[in-house]
Amino acid sequence: MNRTAPDPIYTLRGSGSAISCLKFCDTGTLYSGTYDGMVHVWSIETKRIISKVSAHPGHSILYLDFIDDSNMITHGRDGMVKLWTKAETDWILNGNICIRQLPLPDQSSAVILVSVEAVYLADRTLAVPGINQSEVDIYDLDTLKVFAHLKPESSKEKFGMCMKIKRCDHNDNQNLLTGYEDGSVALWDLRQNKMAEKLKVHPDALMCMDFSNVLNKGYSGSVDEDLHSWTISEDKINASLSVKTTNPGFNDALVRKDGKIVVFAGWDGNIRIFGAKKLKPLAVLNYHKESVHCLAFAEDNILACGSKDELITLWDIYR
Repeated sequence: MNRTAPDPIYTLRGSGSAISCLKFCDTGTLYSGTYDGMVHVWSIETKRIISKVSAHPGHSILYLDFIDDSNMITHGRDGMVKLWTKAETDWILNGNICIRQLPLPDQSSAVILVSVEAVYLADRTLAVPGINQSEVDIYDLDTLKVFAHLKPESSKEKFGMCMKIKRCDHNDNQNLLTGYEDGSVALWDLRQNKMAEKLKVHPDALMCMDFSNVLNKGYSGSVDEDLHSWTISEDKINASLSVKTTNPGFNDALVRKDGKIVVFAGWDGNIRIFGAKKLKPLAVLNYHKESVHCLAFAEDNILACGSKDELITLWDIYR
């Protein structure tokens, strides 16, 4: 392992709250979501905030993405998915979906808030966690209504809560990957809205997951020290490789678009980089003093990392 990893090329300060999600809109613009519900728009050239959006006031932003250059999606812990349209330098709210879970009949408490992030698929469709555990709803963003419902067929198997949702373009077909509280990963065929395969990967809840269409390989982490990779072949999920790390717990996994490296964000504040093909350890980036929550790559392969310490670090490594 490379034990002389570099320092970040820059540290973005001024978020005012822990960083919860990151997304590059283009090479020169980074969007960050925070625990207090703000979206900050950063200029990578000036390293400053150029605009702000009070997207989900008082509630952590779980996810943000772009339909195109002028349309943004945010999903907050308040159970709301919001659609935004860009007007010059501002973002204007033009639609929202309430996906909060309703209380059961015998409950008098407040609604149970969804904490698993939505995922934009394609063609103005969005996958969000369903009201019931283990289920996923697919929304049409033009009608703001559910048009597909993904539900495990077997009522005997207990998957637990759906922890992660990821798009997967396996065999040139649009599929969906879901990770569960029981540590399993499932592959869904969106042509039939049915689960094609499930594999128990972790002994505990799956906490992070990503998939490389280049390598046809997935990566996941849990609450322990082990990181795993797995492949998909003929709609079967096959265990591939695993590696044990020094400290337990991971919040995010991100494989670079070219399929050369995969990055994991740790509870211990470290950012671990591996060769994506064989999970060969390459470097540990040690800068943040608290848990690293989220990761993002720019088109030029600059890596951005957001942390509970309210800092965003930018790294130029293995480009």
